[in-house]
Amino acid sequence: MEKKINERKSLLREAEKVAPKEDEYEDEEEVEERPRKRRRQQTSAFSGILTKIIIILVLIMIILGAGYFVFTKKLEPKKEVSILVVQNQLSYCQELVTIKYRYSDILSIKKSLGFSKSYSIIKYSGIIRIGIPDLSLCDIEVSNDGKTLNIKLPDVEILGNDITSQEVFDESHSLFVPISLDDAFGEIDRAKDKTLEELVDDGIMKEARESAKKVIQQIMMSAGFEEVIVV
Repeated sequence: MEKKINERKSLLREAEKVAPKEDEYEDEEEVEERPRKRRRQQTSAFSGILTKIIIILVLIMIILGAGYFVFTKKLEPKKEVSILVVQNQLSYCQELVTIKYRYSDILSIKKSLGFSKSYSIIKYSGIIRIGIPDLSLCDIEVSNDGKTLNIKLPDVEILGNDITSQEVFDESHSLFVPISLDDAFGEIDRAKDKTLEELVDDGIMKEARESAKKVIQQIMMSAGFEEVIVV
C-alpha cells in the first residue's frame, strides 16, 4: 500500500515537471501579442504621419490660393472702374466737333422783266461744323490689366452749317421786278448747301473722323492708359 502511494507521488512529481506552469502560458501569449501590437503601433504612426502631410498640403494650397487672389486683385484694376473713368472723361465733351470749316462768298442776284432789271450783290460768311454729336454712344472695352483701351466711335455727322454774317454791297431795284428778302435768303441757302456738298465730295467726313480718333486717343492717354485704340 505504501509502495503504491509512493508511486503515485512519484508520478505526480513527474507530471508537475512535464506540465507547463500558468505564468509560462501567459508569457507565451504575451510573446504572440507583441508582433501584433507593434504592427498596430506602426500602422497608427503611419496613419498619423499621412494625415499630417495631407493637412499640411491642404493648408499650403489654401495659402497659395489666397495669396494669388490677393496679388491679382492688387495688380489688376477693376474694369468697371476703368470704364467709369473713360465715361467721365468723355462726358466733358459729349458733342465733339473735330472740324470747323469757315467759308465766305459773294452772291449776285439778278432779276429782269423786259427793260426792267433788279440786282443785289451780297457778301456772306458761314461755318460748317462736323463731328460726333454724342460721345456717350461710344463702345468701350478695357483689357483685363487695365492698360489697353479700345473705343469704337459713332459715325461723324454734320453738326451745323450756319450763316454767320451777310452784307449787301450793291443793289438796284425796279418796282416791276423787286428782289425780296426771301429771294436773297433762298439764294444764300442754295449756295451754302452747294459748298457743303463740295466739301463732302472732297472727303471732309473722313478727315473729321480721323481727327476725332486723334482727339479721343490723346484724352484717354492723358487719363493713364498705355495703349488706346480708336476705330
